[in-house]
Amino acid sequence: MAAVPRHEPRIPGLVTPQFDIEDRVINALMHVLYEKSPREEGHSRRVSQICFAIGEQMGLEHEQKIELAKVGLLHDIGKISIPSEILNKPEPLLPWEWKEIHEHPVNGHRFLSAVVGMAEIADATLAHHERMDGTGYPYGRRGGQIPLMARIVAVADAYDAMISPRPYRHAYSHSQAMQELQRGAGKQFDPRVVQAFCGLVKGIA
Repeated sequence: MAAVPRHEPRIPGLVTPQFDIEDRVINALMHVLYEKSPREEGHSRRVSQICFAIGEQMGLEHEQKIELAKVGLLHDIGKISIPSEILNKPEPLLPWEWKEIHEHPVNGHRFLSAVVGMAEIADATLAHHERMDGTGYPYGRRGGQIPLMARIVAVADAYDAMISPRPYRHAYSHSQAMQELQRGAGKQFDPRVVQAFCGLVKGIA
């Protein structure tokens, strides 16, 4: 099936925050990931932008917003350990392949926690697929057990994934993606983060 064009979010005021990832190993890992899957580069950069914007909408301090943007950029770094044939598979994944995908937060945490000064970013990366009701992965954390940065990344990550096409499904429209986020508020997503995101994209058709 030919992929349809992705639905650009066109979020007002979306900017690329200025920061450096100074660790050479982390930079090298990200470069390898982007070589394996160019789609991951675009996704990571968009999630970084959206995270920064949500942080601004929630009134976070500038340094917190920069940390958020870093988590958004690095949240999928653990996918470097996933075989390319799974990462770039053009058909829906099989159960054992999903099991491989579900390892990426743990792998990402392992890489990032080895870097001095990245403990918070590592913890948020580990938890960005946890859900408010405890049904997420890798550890089934719930509610306040999930770091705020991870809860913000979860919304940004889900939105960009939904509005992006895959070979086996069409991209969601903006309104469809927003309906899914609102439906998941309190179960999958932090309602406060969803509310902040709704405020951010208010007026987008």
